[in-house]
Formats: sequence, structure tokens, C-alpha cells
Amino acid sequence: MNTYRTETTVAGILFIAATTATMAGFTLTDPILAGPDIIGRVAEQRSLVSVGAILETINALASAGIAMALFPIIWRYAQGLAVAYVGLRVIEAGLGMLAATGLLILLSPDSDMAGVAVHHWAFLMVLTVFSVSTFVLYPVLFIYRLVPVFLSVWGFIGGVMLLSSCLLILFGWTDSGSTCDTLLSLPIWINEMALALWLIVRGVDVGLVPKSSQ
Repeated sequence: MNTYRTETTVAGILFIAATTATMAGFTLTDPILAGPDIIGRVAEQRSLVSVGAILETINALASAGIAMALFPIIWRYAQGLAVAYVGLRVIEAGLGMLAATGLLILLSPDSDMAGVAVHHWAFLMVLTVFSVSTFVLYPVLFIYRLVPVFLSVWGFIGGVMLLSSCLLILFGWTDSGSTCDTLLSLPIWINEMALALWLIVRGVDVGLVPKSSQ
């Protein structure tokens, strides 16, 4: 039985918006914020940095929206996990807004490197919290067969890989945007797009497994 079509369609659209905004924002701002004379490059590329801040804001709002859209579906099966998922993604959204604020600090007349530090730390925490949220969402999708098994398993493994990348960056063992980071991050981003399309086109199947409350 396929229900929650409005919720899954909204969630799918927001998944695409969040993933696209994250990748586009990183592509625009990372070359500017890496290397020497960051303040000078920001001054030369103010428009790109502004767009980057907008994209990170879109990602933050979309992340919270995804959790709200999926909440009634997860709640049907695991109420505690539904609350946990919303909580994690709201925290992620708050950190995303902080990352966008870091870019805005760089655009201020008295900008300094503090904006770069704020942005880099907050953006890394966004990815870290997001990866942890996959440990809530994908087990529910898997256990109750709400989407095809391969999407659930792929998403969970991708979340583990992304968390590994975040920890490597956090402890200075690799750099953001490095080949290692890209290889570890790419699977979950592709999965998010695949899951989004499935949610939009097919929704979730809530008839395969009885509700946990029954």
C-alpha cells in the first residue's frame, strides 16, 4: 500500500534541493577559501561568495524540511527515531545557517579570517551531523522495507563513508575537497539523488510490514 504521496514528493524535492545546493555551494566557495590571500580573493569574487551563502541557506532550510516531511512516516514505525531524526536535521540546519553566516562575515567591510574559520568548522559539522542522521533514517527504511533494500543499504554505507571522511578531515588526516574526501563523500550524495527520485516517483510502501505499534 503506497500512501504519504504528498510527504514523499515534498521530501524528494527537498533532498534534491539540499544535495544540489550543498555541492554547488562547495564548488563555488572552496576554490576561493583555499590557499593564500583569502580576503583578497573574496573581495574579487564577492558575487560568488554571496551565491554560496544563499546556497548554504537553502541547504539548511531544505535539511530541516526533509525531516518534517518524513516525520509522519517514521513516526508510524518508530516514534523515538522520528523525534531523533528531526532533532538531528534541525541541528544540521542551525549549523548550516552558521556556515552561511561565516561567508557573510567575509563579505562585511571589516572581514577577517574569523569568517573562514567559522565557515569551515560549521560546514564540517553540517556534514558530520548529516552523516549521523543517516544512521537513523536508513535503518528504518530498511527494516520496514519502505524503499528498495539496495537504496537503504547504499544510503547507510554512504553515511558511514561520509562520517569517516569528516573524521579524517577533523583530525587533519586529509583535506576537504581532496581525492580521499571526494571518494568517501560521493556515494551518499548519489544515493540522496536516487532516493529523492524514488520518493517522488514511487513514494514509500507502508504495506509490507505492520506498524510497530500493532
